[in-house]
Amino acid sequence: MFRFLKKLARDRRGNAIVIVAGVFPLFVGAAGLATDTIQWTLWKRQLQRAADSAAISGVYTSLKTDTDTAVTAAVTHDLTLNLHTWMALNATPTVTRLGTSGQMRNRVSVELQVKQSLPFSSMFMTAAPTIIARATAASVPSGGEYCVIGTDRSAAVTGIEISGSTYLDLGTCSLIANSANPTGAASNGTSSTNGGSGSTVKAASLDAAGGVNYSSQWQVSSYNPYSSPIDDPFSGFQSNIPSSSSGCNKTGTINKVGSTKDYNRSTDTATDTVCLSGDQTIQGDVVLGPATYVIDAGNLTMNTNGASLTCDGCTIILTNFSNPANTGTVSLTGGSISLKPPRPVYGSDGTTVTSTIGNQTWKGIVLYQDPRASDNGGTGQNKINGNSDLSVQGAVYFGNQSLQYVGGGSTTAACLQVVAKRVNFGGNSKIKAGSQCSGFGMSGLGGTRRVRLVA
Repeated sequence: MFRFLKKLARDRRGNAIVIVAGVFPLFVGAAGLATDTIQWTLWKRQLQRAADSAAISGVYTSLKTDTDTAVTAAVTHDLTLNLHTWMALNATPTVTRLGTSGQMRNRVSVELQVKQSLPFSSMFMTAAPTIIARATAASVPSGGEYCVIGTDRSAAVTGIEISGSTYLDLGTCSLIANSANPTGAASNGTSSTNGGSGSTVKAASLDAAGGVNYSSQWQVSSYNPYSSPIDDPFSGFQSNIPSSSSGCNKTGTINKVGSTKDYNRSTDTATDTVCLSGDQTIQGDVVLGPATYVIDAGNLTMNTNGASLTCDGCTIILTNFSNPANTGTVSLTGGSISLKPPRPVYGSDGTTVTSTIGNQTWKGIVLYQDPRASDNGGTGQNKINGNSDLSVQGAVYFGNQSLQYVGGGSTTAACLQVVAKRVNFGGNSKIKAGSQCSGFGMSGLGGTRRVRLVA
């Protein structure tokens, strides 16, 4: 027997079979482990995709209904649609609403877990591994600044409407409607993609907290429905409005009086606050100085061809000292308009302020309606409708009422910002505005935001 074994040990025939037989368990083990690893990787990818989608869904919901209940419900619903692993989660999804961090807002974090044993690895593992996927999404800036803001957050209104044969060139600026209207928060006047076929719109983006109507006729770089609403940038200026006529150091009128229609108030200075009581109807040539003009309990109206309203460095404020809810409206629908707001004057270096024009408390604002003015709904509560002689620079503000803006000038305004509860651009108008508001000492109005994964 020992002789046979020695002979067998020296025999070189069939050695490959012996070697293969010896390492065969390693091949089987490697194949089994590779198969299980591939399955774990697939589950991880499927789980990560579901966590990513759920976190994004949570942020979108947070932008509309910022409560734990609403966000968790949105995450749960999204998982019923996008969790594509064949096994159920082994733990309740962890949904965490995180605070603002830098430019990141409405952060939502989602953690998911699955745990399932596999045929090969279960032979030598006492417990199946837990596969975890985490994702965090947030609302983040995506560039651009707003020139037009519709502040109304109702889901029942159109916040911005662009119709007719409007020519609206905002350059690198964007427009945003805070309306949560799911189908037409920002509208081209129709639900068709060919809507607004008679109009031209040039802008960086058209955003809305609700739905946005797309138009194939417009040159808009991006359409961003369900964006974060933007806060009213000018509501805080209400505290600068005089509470009574005692806050004015001058009184006067620009209203027609008998045969008198022309008023030259160019001698008013930046230190002057001028109270104008009651309706102010312009039918002649009115020149204002670089002062602050407060119209108490009256409307500002100009609807006469041949009339004109001119100022360089003024701010016109509408309020009502005794009852702000009854603040008057603006209707500038005829004549020539040339308005520039208070602003700093920069030196040749473009950064050093060498002088100022007008009252810097109202820097950048040329028309301001008290935000406590009552809103009776509808469009056209305030109107700025011009022709080739329309030039309005700076900010026009109607925070609690609508504005119909029908421009006509082809000259590029260095800066135009329109903030109103609802904004309508319509008619046969031409509006061309630049985005150089920094030259007026004005900050950009917010900026485009999008929901993105951040971790």
